[in-house]
Amino acid sequence: MGNFDVQRFRHALVLWLLDNNLPMEIINRASTRELFREIVDALSSAASKIHISFDGWTTKGEARGFFGIVAHFATASGEIHDLPIALPQLNGAHTGEAIATAIVATLRAYGITSDTLGYFVLDNASNNDTTIAAVAREFGDFNPTQRRLRCGPHTINLIGQALLFGNNKDAYDNAAEHIDDEEAFIAAWRKHGALGTLLSVTTYIKTLQQHALFTECLKASNNNLPAAARVKILRPIKPVVTRWNSYYSALERATYLKGGFDLYIEKHKERRGTQSDAPAWMRSGGLQAADWAVVTEYQRCLEPLKITTKRLEGRGKHHGSSFGAIHEVLPVFEYLLDQLEKLAEPYADVVFDAHEEAPEDHLHINLRNAWVKAEEYYRKLDDSPVYYAATCLHPYYKYYCENSWEHKDGWLRTANAGFQEQRCLPLSFRLARATPTPDLSTIKPIKPV
Repeated sequence: MGNFDVQRFRHALVLWLLDNNLPMEIINRASTRELFREIVDALSSAASKIHISFDGWTTKGEARGFFGIVAHFATASGEIHDLPIALPQLNGAHTGEAIATAIVATLRAYGITSDTLGYFVLDNASNNDTTIAAVAREFGDFNPTQRRLRCGPHTINLIGQALLFGNNKDAYDNAAEHIDDEEAFIAAWRKHGALGTLLSVTTYIKTLQQHALFTECLKASNNNLPAAARVKILRPIKPVVTRWNSYYSALERATYLKGGFDLYIEKHKERRGTQSDAPAWMRSGGLQAADWAVVTEYQRCLEPLKITTKRLEGRGKHHGSSFGAIHEVLPVFEYLLDQLEKLAEPYADVVFDAHEEAPEDHLHINLRNAWVKAEEYYRKLDDSPVYYAATCLHPYYKYYCENSWEHKDGWLRTANAGFQEQRCLPLSFRLARATPTPDLSTIKPIKPV
């Protein structure tokens, strides 16, 4: 959500206290509150509306829950700022109503009103929908669906999860009576196929001893290669579901370190391959050349997601850059859908059960899974006219939608109606203010006491 990193924020706060030898209670002192007042002044004199993003997490053991709340706004000079404004603790269930209570209290504490409140950029958790609906009731009863925007990289990460782990019956080409068998095959393939085996091995390499063994195998593999073909001594990358592009990075690193993986698997097969309690990958045939080809193919399929994730990061914050600006969202999703269609196209006429040598259909099914998920979230962009409006108002993209949707009159009519509805709303505050927004760098730091 924006460029706000909760862990970095907490780390910076602790370092500030330690570097200045300050007590924890200084956070509640008047001087700290004075800093907050200066932040309020910066927010109240912003040249744009105040847009909000927030995200929550729990401590280990789920003993405590926190929410990082960030304000995003533009100054009179056109600079975009991301300003962390609160880190409230949330006790109990993280329901939409409970989150909304914390959000409303924070907005009011900083003097953000219905006139100055803009859009919310959030991940795709369902409780965020109820949160914005509850906030809307407290702030002028605005349209919560139109004001609730979605974090682009988070959405693309969900599409990546659908590609690797999705389970959508619409993705199968099988006759109805064979759907259950196909689902069972895909589930087994994901666990014991090329990707499942590689991910199981990567997950197993987690202790110092296993990392040392892998490094030993990698060095041994290098010794069998000519100098020009040797690889750097690197660790495998363990993918994390919530970390954007981590599966692409894991597959990319694994194919680079292929020789080390092959020797590592072979050593474990020699040691424990006959033991009944050994992991399945130790008792199997390991990763053959055909399996590595599958890994490489999935890496290729994930590459458009990596490209689009990068494209939607940054929000056009830096001069001369449009990456992440809202006018990029529609073209980026169009690109992603097109790439997924092209990747699936070679498999469209393949008869996967024609004979024993026919290719397996997991890649085609998984690409369709990803396309269905991408299409689902692409259609959700219609919920807020701001995407269409921003694209049409941009000089470079102003005819993009008309050209891309020339055979989809219904889409254009719906988008234009939403655009006109927003365009006809009265402005609730002046876009240009007499008092320029203070530069955040001029806000005086808290003086050590």
